[in-house]
Amino acid sequence: MEHMGTLNDHALKEVNEYPDLDYTPNYPWVGAVNELDQLTNYASQEIYDEYPLQAVGSRQNEPWHGNEENLGALGQSESSEDASQSSKSRQRRSDDADNSFDDPDFELSDKNSMSDEVFSEMLSESPYTSPQDRSSRLHKNSRGRSNRGRGPSSHRGRGGRGGKGIKRGQRKPLEPSVEFKALHSQATMAFIDHDYEEAEKLALQAILMNPEMFPAHSLLSEIHMARGNNAKALAALFNGAHTRPRDTQVWLKVAQLILERAGEDKLSAIRAAIYCYNRAIAVDRTDVRARYKRAALNRDLGRINKAASDYEFVLKQFPHETTVLRLLAEAYIDMDKIDDALSYYDHSFFHYRIKEPRQVLSVTWSDINIYAELYGIQKQYERGISQIKSLSRWLLGRGSDVFWDSFNLDDREWDSADQPRRNQVRGYIPGRYEVNAYGDGLPLELRVKLGIYRLNLGDDNFEEAINHFEWLDPKDCEPGATLFDFPDLFREVAEALRRRELFSEALQFYKPLQQVSEYMDTSYIAGLASCYRAIGLSTEAVDCYAAVNSDETSTDIQLQMVKSHEEIINSDRAGANGQGLVFDDVLKPKRSGKFVIPKRLSMTSASDSAPFSMIVSRLARRPIKDIALEKSMREQTKTEDACTLLLQMQKIKETAQNGDLGHKFQWMLAAKTLIQDFQSERLFFPFDKYVRFYGYSKEARKKALNPKAVQALQAAEAKPRQLCLSSEDAEDCNDTVPNEFRGIYFHVWLDIFLEYAITLAQSGDRRQAYEVVTSASNANVFYHSPDSMFLIHVCWFTCALMVNDEEMLCNVARWFIKEYQFVTDGYRLFSALNRLCNTANAWYNCGPTQKYVLRQLKAMDYSLVDHTQHKSQFQERASYTTKDHDGNWIQAEDLDIALLMLYGHILYVGKSYSYSINYFLRAFALDPTNSMINLSLALGYIHYAIKRQADNRHHFLMQGFAFLFTYHDIRQGSNTALEKQEAEYNVARAYYMLGLSHLAIPYYQRCLDMDAAVRSMNLGLTAENFTRDAAFALQGLWAACGDVDKAREVTEKWLVI
Repeated sequence: MEHMGTLNDHALKEVNEYPDLDYTPNYPWVGAVNELDQLTNYASQEIYDEYPLQAVGSRQNEPWHGNEENLGALGQSESSEDASQSSKSRQRRSDDADNSFDDPDFELSDKNSMSDEVFSEMLSESPYTSPQDRSSRLHKNSRGRSNRGRGPSSHRGRGGRGGKGIKRGQRKPLEPSVEFKALHSQATMAFIDHDYEEAEKLALQAILMNPEMFPAHSLLSEIHMARGNNAKALAALFNGAHTRPRDTQVWLKVAQLILERAGEDKLSAIRAAIYCYNRAIAVDRTDVRARYKRAALNRDLGRINKAASDYEFVLKQFPHETTVLRLLAEAYIDMDKIDDALSYYDHSFFHYRIKEPRQVLSVTWSDINIYAELYGIQKQYERGISQIKSLSRWLLGRGSDVFWDSFNLDDREWDSADQPRRNQVRGYIPGRYEVNAYGDGLPLELRVKLGIYRLNLGDDNFEEAINHFEWLDPKDCEPGATLFDFPDLFREVAEALRRRELFSEALQFYKPLQQVSEYMDTSYIAGLASCYRAIGLSTEAVDCYAAVNSDETSTDIQLQMVKSHEEIINSDRAGANGQGLVFDDVLKPKRSGKFVIPKRLSMTSASDSAPFSMIVSRLARRPIKDIALEKSMREQTKTEDACTLLLQMQKIKETAQNGDLGHKFQWMLAAKTLIQDFQSERLFFPFDKYVRFYGYSKEARKKALNPKAVQALQAAEAKPRQLCLSSEDAEDCNDTVPNEFRGIYFHVWLDIFLEYAITLAQSGDRRQAYEVVTSASNANVFYHSPDSMFLIHVCWFTCALMVNDEEMLCNVARWFIKEYQFVTDGYRLFSALNRLCNTANAWYNCGPTQKYVLRQLKAMDYSLVDHTQHKSQFQERASYTTKDHDGNWIQAEDLDIALLMLYGHILYVGKSYSYSINYFLRAFALDPTNSMINLSLALGYIHYAIKRQADNRHHFLMQGFAFLFTYHDIRQGSNTALEKQEAEYNVARAYYMLGLSHLAIPYYQRCLDMDAAVRSMNLGLTAENFTRDAAFALQGLWAACGDVDKAREVTEKWLVI
């Protein structure tokens, strides 16, 4: 063929360079399939109206996996007498198929089958086909295939579907040819070099060679995307998906990529993705992932009923799955089916409350909040209060305190301290549970909801509601205050108080929101003004109305404005000029679209204005008690309790480690309490973990948010002797940063975190252990300390070893390679950790691991080549990851044998022997007398000779045994008997693998003869003695040869314990 002219010898040679052909290329904007909690973020909220996309011309710890069903064929044999009836039947099925496009749950007459005509009908509805194409396909389906499957012999031969000898279901994909691999590799390299025209040409040739290979279509889509042709990119993906119409994984991947590359036409992308999910569900109706993602997209399109139907299906497959339950509850709220949502939650909470909360990791405070909100919508406030208190008590570990269920007079159970109310309740035992299990443990969202529900119950509950609202501390408006973390709660409380006509109290929560610009919309200004007007401050109300954009002003607001002006005119405070000026200002239209708060309402000038002093005096009728002293006392109590718990942990630590289960449980409970207390401090877990910790004062909080202070501290750490002492920022950096919390040093806190995580891992609680370690790594007091991060990751892989989690081991080991790049011990640690873990999943040689180690290898080569050769020898820059004290990238000083051998062994384990030999030879050139390198080369050549692709087996075997005997000679020169025995056994094993038994027997016999010398070394139980392995092999050899006596002799002497 003509296009094969491009495959010259040079091109085929490039196939053996990196990237390796055994691994598919990874593009930076193609991500893996997201987890369950990220699935709802696929589609943007901005929906555009253009639909559909025009056709283009010639151009992954979810918790479930669906099972593929092999759908049968509908085309059964029909007699000529039934032709008319059969045609009508097919027409009905065609109509049913149209319905199945919108809803794959629509069942055909034959529930266990689906014809090609159905898929053709679905394809005709594709958003990437024009109406002309759809009509031509429909015409072809109705005419061109009308005679298919007819006649008495329709079940035989090629014309029949599902006949005798015909295998049903998804066909196995063809093996890609060598030419296709070469073309695909060349296209990938051209794409990396930004030669998009050549890359497109080669990709099209590859598709022409093997059109059923989806990776070629995916690469073509990447090329079009890089060239800015979004429509062609999506069409290429769509065409590729139809090459594997029964492969659900392909449809899911195409849907994901379509959403990621949606561009401005969001609506068409969402509908196209829904089409892909419909196709996947048509193949496998039990595919929960596709249904879940389709439901999320239907929600974005406003198809609430369809979304709810999919969520109900998912819940049938996975009952009580809280993530799906939340989304279904939201859909039911929009559908006004609150009772159904409550029913689902009632069954789920009944199921979960049988267990201890530490055994239920899926139930969170958000579930309780949504559950309580459902009761609020139904106006069942008493029931909502009861459920909030009961479920919160269970989630905090106090589920056995059922006596609180009968105490409904108030919410003293959730006070901050036992005094003066909680200890008066009969049945309450002070100190039975930790402090955080009561008032401090209840989230502010639920506390505010308790207050609002109490407020809606009537005036008798007013004081109790105010007690809950005081936890927001509306007087604190400094940086880091509750206001900036929970402005939505301030707004919610203010509006609830205003609806109850408690205007003075509502103003106390309205006014602080003036510092949060995101919440200053029209409804906020209107609510604030109505409160001012209700307490007689009409002038302030008019000033608020003046800040409202006239275009957004409703009729009610305009009516309130007129009433406020009438009150001002009738009052003695307002002069005639003032009235006219204010009135004109209110009636003047404002086109800026921004809200401008008058100066008299601003927080900075409020103290200087007379109206504000009037407000203060009027608000003083119902003051909020000063909680500063109470907060200080509460902090002091927490400090004392923390120190007491630490002393108790130190006393029982030794006995707990020695196996005392009682002390172990007490130690874990105390450690959990301290960790929860540490996690409750927001200063340690800022919105951005790169924000450093400077202290607990308000000045320290401001400094943490000051970029100049951060830069000065970084400069101080990098060059402590070159600080400019005259700089104010440097002077600030000299301030002492606290090194303790609750009277306990930070390094002691870190020990508590890590020891608790290891204890959880020993108990088999993998998820909780990882959560504790992750929490420690996210704390800024540890994140910015290299020593602390080192210990955290050591603890991390220790936990992973205990639970035999190879994936986590690889991830943590990669951190050491990244942080200590070009350090031999990092690569040795990576190999050692994977050697210690033995699981079914091969994470050691998986694609991401192989590519990561290859990048390290490229970085080493890049740093050792002269800069003039970078462009000619490398197609991308090196990825350096470690800096020195001066902020410069650390580069490799010499080739690292450990890194070369590590990547070679990764390829070797993946059976890419020819590629692994290349890296073994590079290591051999650096250290030719290394026994491990010679053994690896020997095994690589021998295993490659056994493969079907080997073109000269004898040559490869001779090379392998040359390196094997070199390894044998090096080991025999050792002074250790164990190393000599190892060499004899490995040579014997190589001969045995090739079937050369007569050559293997002498080496096995020498292993047995060395047993006494190996035992005399007294290496302990950890030493490897190959005597029994050799005896077992000899036993099999003699038995296979028919010499049963010798086999019995070897067995009785060496294998009988």
